[in-house]
Amino acid sequence: MLQVSGPPGRPAFADAAVTMIAGFANHAALALEIAEHRRGAEQLLLLGDRDRIARDLHDLAIQRLFASGMSLQSVLTQFADRPQAAERIERVVDDLDETVKVIRSTIYALGLRDADGEAGLRARLVAETGRACAVLGFCPALRMTGLLDTLVPDDIADQLIAVLREALANAARHAQATAVDVAAEAPVTQLRLRVTDDGSGIDPTRTRRSGLANLHARATELGGTLTLTPRRPTGTTLEWTVPLPAGDG
Repeated sequence: MLQVSGPPGRPAFADAAVTMIAGFANHAALALEIAEHRRGAEQLLLLGDRDRIARDLHDLAIQRLFASGMSLQSVLTQFADRPQAAERIERVVDDLDETVKVIRSTIYALGLRDADGEAGLRARLVAETGRACAVLGFCPALRMTGLLDTLVPDDIADQLIAVLREALANAARHAQATAVDVAAEAPVTQLRLRVTDDGSGIDPTRTRRSGLANLHARATELGGTLTLTPRRPTGTTLEWTVPLPAGDG
Protein backbone atom coordinates (compact mmCIF):
# COMPACT_ATOMS: atom_id res chain seq x y z
CA MET A 1 0.00 0.00 0.00
CA LEU A 2 1.27 3.46 -0.93
CA GLN A 3 -0.03 6.42 1.07
CA VAL A 4 0.36 9.99 -0.25
CA SER A 5 -0.67 13.15 1.60
CA GLY A 6 -0.38 16.92 1.20
CA PRO A 7 -0.41 19.90 3.57
CA PRO A 8 -3.78 20.78 5.16
CA GLY A 9 -5.89 23.22 3.13
CA ARG A 10 -4.18 22.50 -0.18
CA PRO A 11 -6.28 21.45 -3.19
CA ALA A 12 -6.78 17.82 -3.96
CA PHE A 13 -4.25 16.11 -6.18
CA ALA A 14 -4.73 16.72 -9.88
CA ASP A 15 -5.64 13.81 -12.12
CA ALA A 16 -2.17 13.90 -13.69
CA ALA A 17 -0.55 13.63 -10.25
CA VAL A 18 -2.83 10.75 -9.27
CA THR A 19 -1.95 8.97 -12.54
CA MET A 20 1.77 9.47 -11.90
CA ILE A 21 1.46 8.22 -8.31
CA ALA A 22 -0.53 5.17 -9.44
CA GLY A 23 2.10 4.40 -12.07
CA PHE A 24 4.85 4.65 -9.47
CA ALA A 25 2.90 2.30 -7.18
CA ASN A 26 2.50 -0.21 -9.98
CA HIS A 27 6.21 -0.11 -10.76
CA ALA A 28 7.08 -0.51 -7.07
CA ALA A 29 4.70 -3.46 -6.72
CA LEU A 30 6.23 -5.09 -9.80
CA ALA A 31 9.75 -4.60 -8.44
CA LEU A 32 8.75 -6.17 -5.12
CA GLU A 33 7.15 -9.11 -6.90
CA ILE A 34 10.26 -9.68 -9.02
CA ALA A 35 12.44 -9.50 -5.91
CA GLU A 36 10.22 -12.06 -4.18
CA HIS A 37 10.45 -14.43 -7.14
CA ARG A 38 14.23 -13.97 -7.19
CA ARG A 39 14.45 -14.81 -3.48
CA GLY A 40 12.34 -17.91 -4.10
CA ALA A 41 14.61 -19.00 -6.94
CA GLU A 42 17.72 -18.44 -4.79
CA GLN A 43 16.14 -20.46 -1.97
CA LEU A 44 15.46 -23.33 -4.37
CA LEU A 45 19.07 -23.23 -5.53
CA LEU A 46 20.26 -23.24 -1.91
CA LEU A 47 18.06 -26.21 -1.03
CA GLY A 48 19.28 -28.02 -4.12
CA ASP A 49 22.88 -27.41 -3.12
CA ARG A 50 22.15 -28.68 0.40
CA ASP A 51 20.59 -31.84 -0.96
CA ARG A 52 23.58 -32.41 -3.22
CA ILE A 53 26.08 -31.82 -0.39
CA ALA A 54 24.13 -34.15 1.88
CA ARG A 55 24.13 -36.89 -0.77
CA ASP A 56 27.85 -36.45 -1.41
CA LEU A 57 28.65 -36.58 2.30
CA HIS A 58 26.61 -39.73 2.74
CA ASP A 59 27.62 -41.55 -0.42
CA LEU A 60 31.30 -40.61 -0.44
CA ALA A 61 32.61 -39.48 2.95
CA ILE A 62 30.63 -41.76 5.26
CA GLN A 63 31.03 -44.85 3.12
CA ARG A 64 34.80 -44.36 2.83
CA LEU A 65 35.22 -43.68 6.53
CA PHE A 66 33.17 -46.76 7.36
CA ALA A 67 35.25 -48.89 4.99
CA SER A 68 38.46 -47.53 6.51
CA GLY A 69 37.23 -48.39 10.00
CA MET A 70 36.34 -51.92 8.94
CA SER A 71 39.77 -52.37 7.35
CA LEU A 72 41.51 -51.26 10.54
CA GLN A 73 39.39 -53.56 12.66
CA SER A 74 40.24 -56.49 10.40
CA VAL A 75 43.97 -56.10 11.10
CA LEU A 76 43.63 -55.79 14.87
CA THR A 77 44.18 -59.54 15.33
CA GLN A 78 47.61 -59.18 13.75
CA PHE A 79 48.71 -56.97 16.64
CA ALA A 80 47.70 -59.25 19.51
CA ASP A 81 51.30 -59.34 20.70
CA ARG A 82 51.67 -55.55 20.46
CA PRO A 83 49.08 -54.05 22.80
CA GLN A 84 50.22 -50.46 22.34
CA ALA A 85 49.82 -50.63 18.57
CA ALA A 86 46.44 -52.36 18.96
CA GLU A 87 45.28 -49.66 21.36
CA ARG A 88 46.30 -46.95 18.91
CA ILE A 89 44.38 -48.63 16.10
CA GLU A 90 41.30 -48.91 18.33
CA ARG A 91 41.52 -45.19 19.10
CA VAL A 92 41.66 -44.41 15.38
CA VAL A 93 38.59 -46.60 14.79
CA ASP A 94 36.75 -44.79 17.59
CA ASP A 95 37.71 -41.42 16.05
CA LEU A 96 36.38 -42.57 12.68
CA ASP A 97 33.09 -43.61 14.29
CA GLU A 98 32.84 -40.21 15.96
CA THR A 99 33.56 -38.47 12.65
CA VAL A 100 30.77 -40.44 10.98
CA LYS A 101 28.38 -39.25 13.72
CA VAL A 102 29.42 -35.64 13.14
CA ILE A 103 28.90 -35.93 9.39
CA ARG A 104 25.48 -37.49 9.88
CA SER A 105 24.53 -34.65 12.22
CA THR A 106 25.64 -32.19 9.54
CA ILE A 107 23.52 -33.98 6.93
CA TYR A 108 20.47 -33.78 9.19
CA ALA A 109 21.11 -30.08 9.83
CA LEU A 110 21.45 -29.37 6.11
CA GLY A 111 18.25 -31.08 5.11
CA LEU A 112 15.95 -30.72 8.08
CA ARG A 113 13.01 -28.34 8.02
CA ASP A 114 9.77 -28.46 10.00
CA ALA A 115 6.49 -28.83 8.16
CA ASP A 116 5.65 -25.16 8.74
CA GLY A 117 8.94 -24.04 7.21
CA GLU A 118 10.71 -23.22 10.47
CA ALA A 119 14.12 -24.62 11.23
CA GLY A 120 14.44 -27.55 13.62
CA LEU A 121 16.66 -27.52 16.70
CA ARG A 122 19.64 -28.98 14.86
CA ALA A 123 19.49 -26.24 12.24
CA ARG A 124 19.05 -23.61 14.98
CA LEU A 125 22.15 -24.90 16.76
CA VAL A 126 24.14 -24.72 13.53
CA ALA A 127 22.91 -21.16 12.92
CA GLU A 128 23.65 -20.01 16.49
CA THR A 129 27.21 -21.35 16.48
CA GLY A 130 27.69 -19.81 13.05
CA ARG A 131 26.64 -16.38 14.32
CA ALA A 132 29.24 -16.65 17.09
CA CYS A 133 32.11 -16.89 14.59
CA ALA A 134 32.37 -13.13 14.13
CA VAL A 135 32.34 -12.40 17.87
CA LEU A 136 34.81 -15.12 18.82
CA GLY A 137 37.14 -14.61 15.89
CA PHE A 138 36.85 -18.31 15.01
CA CYS A 139 34.04 -20.81 14.55
CA PRO A 140 33.10 -23.15 17.42
CA ALA A 141 33.13 -26.89 16.80
CA LEU A 142 29.63 -28.38 17.01
CA ARG A 143 28.61 -31.99 17.70
CA MET A 144 24.97 -33.10 17.89
CA THR A 145 23.73 -36.54 18.92
CA GLY A 146 20.31 -37.98 19.61
CA LEU A 147 16.82 -37.12 18.38
CA LEU A 148 17.11 -33.38 19.03
CA ASP A 149 14.34 -32.44 16.61
CA THR A 150 12.00 -35.22 17.72
CA LEU A 151 12.34 -35.37 21.50
CA VAL A 152 12.90 -31.73 22.47
CA PRO A 153 9.73 -29.58 22.80
CA ASP A 154 9.76 -26.05 21.41
CA ASP A 155 9.85 -24.31 24.80
CA ILE A 156 12.88 -26.32 25.96
CA ALA A 157 14.55 -25.82 22.58
CA ASP A 158 14.14 -22.04 22.99
CA GLN A 159 15.78 -22.24 26.42
CA LEU A 160 18.64 -24.32 25.02
CA ILE A 161 19.36 -21.78 22.28
CA ALA A 162 19.32 -18.95 24.84
CA VAL A 163 21.76 -20.84 27.06
CA LEU A 164 24.07 -21.54 24.12
CA ARG A 165 24.00 -17.88 23.08
CA GLU A 166 24.92 -16.75 26.61
CA ALA A 167 27.66 -19.37 26.96
CA LEU A 168 29.27 -18.37 23.66
CA ALA A 169 29.02 -14.70 24.58
CA ASN A 170 30.75 -15.40 27.91
CA ALA A 171 33.54 -17.24 26.11
CA ALA A 172 34.00 -14.26 23.80
CA ARG A 173 33.88 -11.58 26.53
CA HIS A 174 35.71 -13.16 29.44
CA ALA A 175 37.58 -16.32 28.51
CA GLN A 176 39.92 -15.07 25.74
CA ALA A 177 39.52 -18.53 24.27
CA THR A 178 41.07 -19.72 21.02
CA ALA A 179 38.83 -22.79 20.67
CA VAL A 180 35.29 -23.64 21.78
CA ASP A 181 33.59 -27.03 21.52
CA VAL A 182 29.80 -27.30 21.66
CA ALA A 183 28.01 -30.62 22.19
CA ALA A 184 24.23 -31.00 22.25
CA GLU A 185 22.85 -34.41 23.21
CA ALA A 186 19.36 -35.83 23.66
CA PRO A 187 19.73 -39.37 25.07
CA VAL A 188 15.96 -40.05 25.32
CA THR A 189 15.34 -38.91 28.90
CA GLN A 190 17.32 -35.67 29.12
CA LEU A 191 18.79 -32.83 27.12
CA ARG A 192 22.42 -31.90 27.68
CA LEU A 193 24.40 -28.94 26.37
CA ARG A 194 28.15 -28.87 26.98
CA VAL A 195 30.28 -25.86 26.03
CA THR A 196 34.03 -26.21 26.55
CA ASP A 197 36.65 -23.52 25.94
CA ASP A 198 40.42 -23.31 26.32
CA GLY A 199 40.38 -19.81 27.80
CA SER A 200 41.52 -18.33 31.07
CA GLY A 201 38.87 -20.03 33.20
CA ILE A 202 36.55 -18.48 35.78
CA ASP A 203 37.96 -15.44 37.54
CA PRO A 204 37.43 -15.96 41.30
CA THR A 205 37.60 -12.20 41.91
CA ARG A 206 34.46 -11.57 39.85
CA THR A 207 31.45 -11.64 42.13
CA ARG A 208 28.87 -10.33 39.67
CA ARG A 209 27.88 -13.11 37.31
CA SER A 210 24.40 -12.23 36.12
CA GLY A 211 24.83 -14.27 32.95
CA LEU A 212 25.62 -17.46 34.85
CA ALA A 213 22.77 -16.74 37.24
CA ASN A 214 20.41 -16.58 34.26
CA LEU A 215 21.70 -19.92 32.97
CA HIS A 216 21.23 -21.47 36.41
CA ALA A 217 17.69 -20.08 36.62
CA ARG A 218 16.81 -21.49 33.19
CA ALA A 219 18.00 -24.92 34.34
CA THR A 220 16.20 -24.94 37.70
CA GLU A 221 12.92 -23.75 36.15
CA LEU A 222 12.98 -26.91 34.02
CA GLY A 223 14.12 -29.17 36.86
CA GLY A 224 17.69 -29.36 35.59
CA THR A 225 21.20 -28.42 36.64
CA LEU A 226 24.07 -26.17 35.62
CA THR A 227 27.67 -27.10 36.40
CA LEU A 228 30.95 -25.32 35.73
CA THR A 229 34.19 -27.30 35.94
CA PRO A 230 37.79 -26.39 35.13
CA ARG A 231 39.25 -27.81 31.95
CA ARG A 232 42.83 -29.02 31.94
CA PRO A 233 45.25 -27.45 31.29
CA THR A 234 43.18 -24.26 30.83
CA GLY A 235 39.60 -23.32 30.23
CA THR A 236 36.13 -24.14 31.48
CA THR A 237 33.44 -26.69 30.75
CA LEU A 238 29.83 -25.54 31.14
CA GLU A 239 27.22 -28.29 31.27
CA TRP A 240 23.49 -27.49 31.20
CA THR A 241 21.22 -30.51 31.67
CA VAL A 242 17.41 -30.66 31.85
CA PRO A 243 14.99 -33.60 31.83
CA LEU A 244 12.84 -34.22 28.78
CA PRO A 245 9.11 -34.80 29.23
CA ALA A 246 7.89 -38.34 28.81
CA GLY A 247 5.83 -38.84 25.72
CA ASP A 248 5.04 -41.09 22.82
CA GLY A 249 7.97 -39.75 20.80
